[in-house]
Amino acid sequence: MWSVVPSLVDVLQGLSVVFTQPSFVTHGEVLLGWLMCLGQRTEFRVFEALRGCRVSRRKRHPFDRFYSFFSRSAWTVEKLAHEVAVRLVIGLNLRGELHLIVDGTLLHKSGKHVFGIGWFYDPVASTEKRVATALGNKWVVLGLAVSIPGTDKIFCLPIHAMLQQPGKGQPSEPDLARQMLADVLEWFPDRKLLLVGDGGFSAKNLLCDLDPRVRYVGLMRADAALHDTKTARRPKSKPGPKPKHGPRLPIPRKAAKKADLARSKNSRWRWKTIEVYAYGEKRKFQVCTFQAVWPKVLGARPIQVVLCRALDKGYDEIYLYTTDLTAEPEWVVETYARRTAIESLFKSSKQVLEIQKPQHWCQASIEKLAPWVWLMQSVVVMWYLTEGRHLPEARAARRPRAAGPKRHPAGADAPGARDPEGHQLRRARRSL
Repeated sequence: MWSVVPSLVDVLQGLSVVFTQPSFVTHGEVLLGWLMCLGQRTEFRVFEALRGCRVSRRKRHPFDRFYSFFSRSAWTVEKLAHEVAVRLVIGLNLRGELHLIVDGTLLHKSGKHVFGIGWFYDPVASTEKRVATALGNKWVVLGLAVSIPGTDKIFCLPIHAMLQQPGKGQPSEPDLARQMLADVLEWFPDRKLLLVGDGGFSAKNLLCDLDPRVRYVGLMRADAALHDTKTARRPKSKPGPKPKHGPRLPIPRKAAKKADLARSKNSRWRWKTIEVYAYGEKRKFQVCTFQAVWPKVLGARPIQVVLCRALDKGYDEIYLYTTDLTAEPEWVVETYARRTAIESLFKSSKQVLEIQKPQHWCQASIEKLAPWVWLMQSVVVMWYLTEGRHLPEARAARRPRAAGPKRHPAGADAPGARDPEGHQLRRARRSL
């Protein structure tokens, strides 16, 4: 029988207020089985790992208590997310503004009786010329970006997740992101927040009437309808309502072309070369900044637009914006580049923790299991960063290994791996 190391028990004890005493015991056992399972992480295989031996499916299995933890237990995702978020901020000693990243991910599922299943856009299978869809559960995840002291690594630790239902009339990704953002604002009433999202979250139902404590950095459409922040003077004799914004500006794509043709230093459309740390190394970009109004998304609130063109091959021209009018373009580019941390999070949860393997179908299990795995992923990473990395087993796992056959690039055990969070999860597993 496996047992949890004492330092991890202390971390898990802080979550006991979410569960009843029997459910809390089951919670600790299921977490340990999930981490130590050597086969595919279906629910049955995870529960088998707790017993340490095979269980025949032909006979009545003794796992009803574990199945009921997700399908019938009284704990809620919102309360667990609240406690995990507070423990992360306290345990990692995060001060000042909290950096949040929001994104959606698709967990592949099949079966006509699976709750919330539908056909959604699959970003992994899609290309520039072909848009792919896949069958599964679509989740919107809100993560806390954490900078690791002494390194240039950024981890994204999930603190909230909500299921997006298929069909018309259901809350969209921006709607769910707004609900989760409201929860975080309530959890941390004295903190300012920085929220980063991709183009799918540049929507009025998320950003209109944004809380004053929140700064936003996002991706803009190439054909966004922008207007000048200064309204033109209007004769009093001219009838009609007073304009709410200035004249129309060129769309971002055309503004970038104007910057290509600009020769005067006083031109509004002029490129500036900057060097920032983005996507794992120092890179050079050309940027063109100006203030504008995007009525369809942010109403009359002025924003700062940053046209960004990478000077390195392999990176497209993108159009960024922020609600912080005083932000430097270097900060905007670096901040948006950190959004890749949530993509590493999804990769590690699917490849290391195998979050797509469970074959459950009822509503309660669907709504609880995936958020539980993401939240426990945050707890385990926090434990490793604070306590677990000091254990002798963790130090042994970090020692250089003897030369041998070249490992597959997807294996995150290699130095300088692209998935540092998955690397930390593997080390944490060895520590346990």
